[in-house]
Amino acid sequence: GCDFEVTVDLAALYKDGIIGEDDLGVTPVTVTYTATLKEGTTAGDYYNTAWVSYPNSETEQDKVKVETFKIDVFKYDQADEKGLSGAEFALYDETAIDQDGNLIEGATPVLEGIVSGENGHVVIDGLDAGKYALVETKAPDNYVKSDTPLMLTIEAGIEPNVVEVKFANSKIPHTGGMGTTLFYVIGGGLMVAAVVLLVTKKRMEHKN
Repeated sequence: GCDFEVTVDLAALYKDGIIGEDDLGVTPVTVTYTATLKEGTTAGDYYNTAWVSYPNSETEQDKVKVETFKIDVFKYDQADEKGLSGAEFALYDETAIDQDGNLIEGATPVLEGIVSGENGHVVIDGLDAGKYALVETKAPDNYVKSDTPLMLTIEAGIEPNVVEVKFANSKIPHTGGMGTTLFYVIGGGLMVAAVVLLVTKKRMEHKN
C-alpha cells in the first residue's frame, strides 16, 4: 500500500479568500492521485482501495477495479494452418490510429521486436482496453511478409481478459526451376516432331 499525509491550513485559505465564512467547518477536501500498475503485470482484474484516516475516524473505502488484458497471436501457414516461428511484430496503440481506423504513417510503436515461438504463438501481456494495430515487421524464413496492419480492439469487461487473433503468411512462390525444365522438354519434343514431319514429307516427295 501507499500512505501519505495531507495538511490543510484553513486559516491561510480564508486569508487568501479561497474559502469564506460559510465554508468554515464544512469545507470539503478532495484528494486526487494517479496509480500505475508495476511493469510486468499480467492480464487480470486488480483492485485499488483508497480512504482517508483522520483523528478518531476515517472515511469510507473507495474501491476501483483496474483491468489489464493480453493479446494471444497465432502466426500460421495459410496453406496447412501449422504454427510458424520467427515472425516479428510491432504493436501500436490507438494514438497511432487515425479516425478512419488506419495506422498513421511514421507512428511510434508501443512495443516492437515481438517474436512468435516454436508453436506459432506470441503473447503480448499487460495491455489496457482500447484499439491496437499489430504490424508484421519480419516474416518467417521462406514466407512473404504481410504489409497490412491487423487492426483489433480490446473491449473493457471481457472475460477472460484475453483477445485471440490469427495472422496468416503464405510461402514465397518458386519461379523457374521445374517450369523452365518443362519448357525445354516440350520445346525439344516439338523440334523432334518437326524433324519427323519434314523427313516424312521429303520421303513422300522422293517416292513420287
